[in-house]
Amino acid sequence: MSSCPECGVAGVPLIFGLPVPEALAAARSGELALGGCLMPPQPPNWECPGGHRWRDGDETAFDERLLTVLAAHGYRTD
Repeated sequence: MSSCPECGVAGVPLIFGLPVPEALAAARSGELALGGCLMPPQPPNWECPGGHRWRDGDETAFDERLLTVLAAHGYRTD
């Protein structure tokens, strides 16, 4: 999990695009943040409860956390 460079609070994965139902459920519970339909050229991948967004270059940690959150809400990759 990545910490906010502005306030130091732990962030949640931030995704862009049309969310699957499991992502909507995770966002409602505060485990995921939705960034909207349009992805900026240099998209951030984390957001803290204060609304700060940042990009952490550790894509493996981001992917693992995102899949863990989605799987907890019923998402399956197979």
